[in-house]
Amino acid sequence: MALVLCRHWLSWGIRPVVVILHAEPADLAPDFAVLAIDCITLDIPRTGRGRYFVLAARVFALARKYRAIGVLSMPFGWHTFIALGARLGGVRHVVAHVGNYPNVANRLAFAKFKMLVQLGRPLTDRLVCCSRHVQQGATKHFGVRVSETAVVYNGVPVETFATGAARGPSDPAKPFTIGMVARLEKHKDQATLIRAAKILKNRGRNVRIEIVGEGSERRVLEQMIETENLADIVSLLGARRDVPAIVAGLDLFAFATTPDEGFGIALAEAMIARVPIVASDVGACREVLDDGSLGLLVPPADPVALADVIDAVRADPHAASIRAIRAREKAMREFSGQAMARAYGEFLGVSPVERFVASALIGQTA
Repeated sequence: MALVLCRHWLSWGIRPVVVILHAEPADLAPDFAVLAIDCITLDIPRTGRGRYFVLAARVFALARKYRAIGVLSMPFGWHTFIALGARLGGVRHVVAHVGNYPNVANRLAFAKFKMLVQLGRPLTDRLVCCSRHVQQGATKHFGVRVSETAVVYNGVPVETFATGAARGPSDPAKPFTIGMVARLEKHKDQATLIRAAKILKNRGRNVRIEIVGEGSERRVLEQMIETENLADIVSLLGARRDVPAIVAGLDLFAFATTPDEGFGIALAEAMIARVPIVASDVGACREVLDDGSLGLLVPPADPVALADVIDAVRADPHAASIRAIRAREKAMREFSGQAMARAYGEFLGVSPVERFVASALIGQTA
């Protein structure tokens, strides 16, 4: 998201400075290097209460050095101390990105998070949520007013994914290829897709599952694939730099996730690439896919239902193609990187014709 913002802002004469909390992961470092913009790694300590004040002090110094007029904080929770440093450094506009529905299950962690959000309210102009679903969660659980929030959908580099090519009949001799792109973390649910693959294999279906992404759940998923004897049809591809090509080659995009899902940028990418979609019936997916009219929805954590819907898509490719066409139209209209960059620019107090310095802080949340 920060990379897409920077590309558009640069093309409009806006000079961003990217401030990174931790050195790892660094998978996007080559892409930022190509842009020839200042990228500053703070290497904030990962433990200890003092780290928050270290963060505020370093943001203060950077705000003064670059004379920044706007700061966009991608970490949520940390944004309170980022905002403190920015305000003391003379920054006029402070915006925080909210990318996930509040995790209220862990009461202790949530209580800490809510306290940070409340402390940051006087310092933050707007909490920009990546979907209406997330906005509703923020106002309900964090106790902020709707007027303190806004919705800006995460944007996709349309030119990278917008092939829009019509899909002809698939070769029955080739596996029906199903893909998912997402971090391998607990708030996603690749495990349900793998269990659905087992069901499809037992039904004798000629399918292949390609899962793109890295994360803390990789070993768990590897063990599941091994235990279920699915290595012949399920592949964990890891972090990839050729995601557009992988998505374009899919027969179906399956997005198995949890109610914690905030938006699902991979959904928007698949929509723009005109790939049929099935997804978990959770708030964010329901919103993005217009209540299932643009992609089929299945109950979350239900591998049998997911396998059944995959079979339904295979049985009626014409209906799937119509949904994919309509999905692409919506994604091109609402989920473009240009629309996202323009909206964030407005909240940061600039327009594309102005030249300014904006700092975007990216990294891990509290």
